[in-house]
Amino acid sequence: MQAAQINATEFAIDLREEIAAKRIRLPTLPEVALRVKAAVEGESSAHEIASLVAQDIALSGRLVQVANSPLYRGAAEVDSIQVAVTRLGTKMVKSFVIGLTLRQMFNTSSGVLADAFRKIWRKSIQVAAVSQILAEGLPGIDPEEAMLGGLLYNIGALPILTHLDETHTDNLNAAAIQDLVEQLAPEIGTQILNSWKFSPELVAIPEGCHDLDRDAGPQVDYVDIVCASRLQYMMSEGLIDVTEELSHLSVFEKLGINVEVVVLEDESTAAWASQIQDTLNC
Repeated sequence: MQAAQINATEFAIDLREEIAAKRIRLPTLPEVALRVKAAVEGESSAHEIASLVAQDIALSGRLVQVANSPLYRGAAEVDSIQVAVTRLGTKMVKSFVIGLTLRQMFNTSSGVLADAFRKIWRKSIQVAAVSQILAEGLPGIDPEEAMLGGLLYNIGALPILTHLDETHTDNLNAAAIQDLVEQLAPEIGTQILNSWKFSPELVAIPEGCHDLDRDAGPQVDYVDIVCASRLQYMMSEGLIDVTEELSHLSVFEKLGINVEVVVLEDESTAAWASQIQDTLNC
């Protein structure tokens, strides 16, 4: 029997109740990513982090490829995970390990859901690339952490797509999926990042980057950066128009961004985003 059309309100209520009752478990970060995250945040040495990554043959091979990619290629070719970690830097290794494992966390036989995930992931990568660029040179801000915040800002979409895959195999359409993700992903993303024990600064991103009235004071934070990057992405895709109201948003004023200048239209920024996308779309 064919499934009924999705009722967004009912689906949202059901998903919230299922999560609250722990009948649906929030996704867990793969063990290797958890270990690398803990090691980097504990300021372990590059050698120790390389040893952790080396336990996952596929992941270590991928990071060696990344170190030899146009993003990081040096005079000599990298042929070991130890040298790869040294070249990339431990914080960037953490971001790439988390990104590479996130990419593998959703599988479906539904073409509609697979396409939705690809679009969500592509958007996250673009937002991550812009976040890193906007973060360069800002006091108290780590560009690699900003990039990771961009990758994670829409992590709440994962349980939504998984629940759809389990309960609505028919009558799915892209518009309905997008509406559900926009409605539910921010709050679920907060829960996921809390459960993964990310810093409060990153936990604040999924919901905070959607609050255009948010103003946490004169100091730029990671929420500001990802919010501005998300809006920049939407402008580059023609999803929102540049308006007087938009140009006076706190995030753009704090970052000193001319809202009429779309960062992703800059040739070097677009190339950077494309290379990150190639790296994480394995």
